[in-house]
Amino acid sequence: MPVEQDPAPTPDIVTCTLLADKIAMRLAGHLSDADLAAWAFDCFYAIELGRARCAPGDEKRITETLDMLMFADDAAFRLDEEELRRLAALLREL
Repeated sequence: MPVEQDPAPTPDIVTCTLLADKIAMRLAGHLSDADLAAWAFDCFYAIELGRARCAPGDEKRITETLDMLMFADDAAFRLDEEELRRLAALLREL
């Protein structure tokens, strides 16, 4: 299945639901590990530079998740599919 390019790489507001959706896209094969990592990198630094913001009250969880996902394409740090499923479920629960 071909990997699709994400049409909106950097949102204005990063939410836990958005992160869970991106992980679901990766699990469904719509994003590669490299695509997910690049998106997370762009979002993390957009937040750091003030071009995007985290949903209120979720700042720490969002930045920690983005930090993990930024390295999704590196075998040493990559989360396996079960870890990604658990992470997405946690992001949707809270």
